[in-house]
Amino acid sequence: MGIFNKSDKQSQEKAGATIIASGTYIIGGISTDGTVHIDGKFEGVILKADIIFIGSSGEVIGDIKANNLVVSGLFDGKIDCNEVQILSGGKVIGEIKYNNLLIDKNGKFEGKGIRKGSRLRSNYHTIENKINNIINNPISLRE
Repeated sequence: MGIFNKSDKQSQEKAGATIIASGTYIIGGISTDGTVHIDGKFEGVILKADIIFIGSSGEVIGDIKANNLVVSGLFDGKIDCNEVQILSGGKVIGEIKYNNLLIDKNGKFEGKGIRKGSRLRSNYHTIENKINNIINNPISLRE
């Protein structure tokens, strides 16, 4: 799943890039039409961005809303993006809302994933309630 096309590169040039360098620690919020590249540590909210890159040394704890997210480092929190890529070595903990999700072989995701607009619905909860009822109210064979 390639995230770059000609219009992406043009919008990146117009809006510029926000870079949080390795060794930098920021708490706060970001909103941009451009790209955000994080190699340091960021805690907070990214309300809007075209593309967010979390580099291999990058750590983000917070909420992200963007068009595309590429994770090579660590993300812990909530994601709401059209496309999410967890690259080899990348780790995501939390909740992802997405249209397209790609997890490389050595990428890790621990949490809840929700595909936007999905019509699939699980019926597991009805079975789980029946199982719990049987476990909590066993029928004695001696009666």
